Amino acid sequence: MRLKDLTGETFSRLTVIERAESAPNGNARWLCQCSCGRQVVVDSYRLRKGITKSCGCLRADVSRKNIFENPQTRKNMGRSDNLPLYQGTSVDRLKPNSRNRSGVIGVSFDRCSQKWVARLMYRGRLVLNQQFADMDDAIMARKQAEQRYVMPVLEEYAKSARIKMRT
Repeated sequence: MRLKDLTGETFSRLTVIERAESAPNGNARWLCQCSCGRQVVVDSYRLRKGITKSCGCLRADVSRKNIFENPQTRKNMGRSDNLPLYQGTSVDRLKPNSRNRSGVIGVSFDRCSQKWVARLMYRGRLVLNQQFADMDDAIMARKQAEQRYVMPVLEEYAKSARIKMRT
């Protein structure tokens, strides 16, 4: 079967720039430019079948939209009796835990690209969404993002909790 050149074609938010290396399973892969500005390498099959539609920004946008359109969620937003909020951030959701298969939340293995993905959503924005060949590199990227975004909020929250306990 002859390879169809997808260069210049647009699939949802992705525009194909050029051919990339083949996937381990032999499928053609393409370097794509997302409408948000990021670039991502995607399997030809996933592009053509509409399985991959963006670099990951679409998932964040849909999640944000679903949260704000859900009446039950909107009703409970900002209620201090639901989750402790500090500076508009749910502190319980920021605390790292290990519920996924990699052992590190926000780090997972993408079978299609055969790479490890590190993600971090912070205040409704995807601040980390990168792929790595090595799991340790993905974990390091996630930990660095946590240090940059999450730890300052947790530290401030702990300080404010200590001050409240003294008074």
